[in-house]
Amino acid sequence: MAMNSPARRGHAKWFGLLAALAAARAQPLTVIPELELVTVVGKTPQPLSEVAATVSVITADELELRLAFDPDDVFRNEPGLSVSRDPNRFGYTAITVRGLSGNRMLVETDGVPSPGTFAIGSFSNAGRQFTDPELVKRIEILKGPASTLYGSDAIAGVIATTTVDPADLLPAGTDHALRLRTGYASDSHSALAGITAAARFQGFDGMLAYSRREGSELQNAYRVVDANPRDSEVDSVLGRAVIHGLGRPLRLTLGWERQAALTDVDSLELSAGRFANTIFLQGDDHVEDWRFVVDQVLVDAGVFEQIDWRLFQLETRFSQVTDEERRPVPPAVPPLAIDRNFSYQETVTGGEVTLAREIDSASGTHQLVGGAELTRTRVVERRDGLQTNLTTGASTGTILGEVLPVRDFPISEVTKAGLYLQDEWRPQDAFTLIPALRADWYQLEPTADAMYVADNPTQNPVSIRQQSLAPKLGASARLGDKLLLYLQYSHGFRSQPFEDVNIGLDLPQFQVRAIPNPDLKPEKSDSVEFGLRLTGGAVIGSASVYYSRYRDFIESKVNIGRDPASGTTLFQSQNIGEAEIRGAEASLEFDLGAWVAALDGLSGTISAAWTHGEDLVRDQPINSIDPARATIGLRFDAPSTRWLAQLTVTTVASADRVDESRGPLFQPSGYATVDLTGQWHFNDRLRLNAGVFNLTDQSYYEWASVRGRTPTDPLLELYQQPGRNVSMTLTATF
Repeated sequence: MAMNSPARRGHAKWFGLLAALAAARAQPLTVIPELELVTVVGKTPQPLSEVAATVSVITADELELRLAFDPDDVFRNEPGLSVSRDPNRFGYTAITVRGLSGNRMLVETDGVPSPGTFAIGSFSNAGRQFTDPELVKRIEILKGPASTLYGSDAIAGVIATTTVDPADLLPAGTDHALRLRTGYASDSHSALAGITAAARFQGFDGMLAYSRREGSELQNAYRVVDANPRDSEVDSVLGRAVIHGLGRPLRLTLGWERQAALTDVDSLELSAGRFANTIFLQGDDHVEDWRFVVDQVLVDAGVFEQIDWRLFQLETRFSQVTDEERRPVPPAVPPLAIDRNFSYQETVTGGEVTLAREIDSASGTHQLVGGAELTRTRVVERRDGLQTNLTTGASTGTILGEVLPVRDFPISEVTKAGLYLQDEWRPQDAFTLIPALRADWYQLEPTADAMYVADNPTQNPVSIRQQSLAPKLGASARLGDKLLLYLQYSHGFRSQPFEDVNIGLDLPQFQVRAIPNPDLKPEKSDSVEFGLRLTGGAVIGSASVYYSRYRDFIESKVNIGRDPASGTTLFQSQNIGEAEIRGAEASLEFDLGAWVAALDGLSGTISAAWTHGEDLVRDQPINSIDPARATIGLRFDAPSTRWLAQLTVTTVASADRVDESRGPLFQPSGYATVDLTGQWHFNDRLRLNAGVFNLTDQSYYEWASVRGRTPTDPLLELYQQPGRNVSMTLTATF
């Protein structure tokens, strides 16, 4: 795989080309009025000002201002949400929301669910996949149990991404458009080149977008342990056709993405233990996914105000190849070459229909939303390898006592079906009552093929069939035109993950075994949230407090001790009897110019999150809880609207409430960082975004990435975040 970063070498050429094209068609700057944000995470379009839940919307404009090159940039300043990063090899792997991580947050793009995460051992990690920011129209984040509308995968909430549409580039009276963008981020030496073209014909809108990213390792602020050398590249393609003339537009979407990364995993050679004799370790990782979506929104369709239907198929393939060489250990062990290969494929086929109808009655107005969902997921995983004696040339498929190839869980097919109904009942104009109920059916069907049976001869894979009900009851009251108060109760559930139920892993040489848990129960939660939302004044935003109680909380791969017969250390996923999480969040924006005329154009923002979690059975903190965080920003939009600048200060408390019952853990200190970003419009067609991040060159760690590391871990320094770094993008539109 050639990764000599040609986009980086040609970056100046891209900047020059964009500037020349834009200057050739330069026009005076035009001011476009800002529209009220609308969210669809509640299944139907609704003004954000009327949403009775903690929902935030990140627009494409905001992503551009954040100079979003990676998931950490995308969710920067989002209270109660963090992204974990593996600096050794696999990069960004998981999301934590209000203290819940794993696959408890539903991530979807254009209504299509993204694959969950699966990791086992040091060489296999199928992490979360996110849409390239260059293709994003908006990202909506719904926090708290959302099982009533979205089912079992949304016990912690939903991250719903909507990609760009031809209409977003084609305003009225325009029949063609072109957007070019290039950019650079110094923290990973990442270069971006993107092109999006749209055209309108009679009865047809079409769009084709392509982006290319190339980069290297994230530059940790190291003193001794430098970041692992890494070359990466990402290609993303989005094609969309909107066909008119069928009563209502029909959309066809085809998305494809390929990621590749070549990493010299030097760090594991420093970790001693099983890597004490390793002299070379390299990871060659690939991810490829494609999705096909057909959807349509019908308005005033018979008795329904709106019918929204969607059919889709998604396929994601991970391929991770590891090459290792080991020095000889005389007299018994010769020099060895070990090649490992991990593959993971997830295919999802499904459909959804959402119906909306408004009914006026003597008791008030009822806005009914109901729907049905059906998905079928097939997951196939395999690990293979070959160990070669470099002295004799003899090879074997047995590595560390494990006879390869193996499957760590049987081929699994998961079928999910759901029916839901929600009523927004307004007995009075200022008061709304929101009852909702969802019924779900879950079926897990494992297939024990010859490969799985050979590795797990004594295990009988378990099938699961279960039903669940998820009720919700909310209420909101509007106090005047600017303040909305809301209170809601919601029940969440999460079906047992297939890999936890039927996992099988045995490493005889290290006397380690992961065993299945056929008696695992589904997780359940009950949550109460009270909040307020301010709109239409000098202060806008939201604030909330919440409390959640979890039963049968699933903790994956718990060390349950030694098998007295064999002395093998056993790991098994288990239910924690009860746990609770409570917290508070706020995100507010202040228009200072509305209070003092001399401050026209000046605005301030503040966001904050505090979370407290407790394992009620063991009376210990929950280590997935992030420390308290607050972000304060000051922004100036020049009256000419030609430029803007923003200064952002982020403060994070120390991680001093940690469960160390299984041994001491590293607890990072609190920190504060300062970021300065800005935007300059050369004209209507050309704009520059630039930013300096961690302006004070602060050394710090993010708890989401280091939790679980010991204080004496020799690789801790790899987890330090980058020091002072810069990013910029240049965008031209025609």
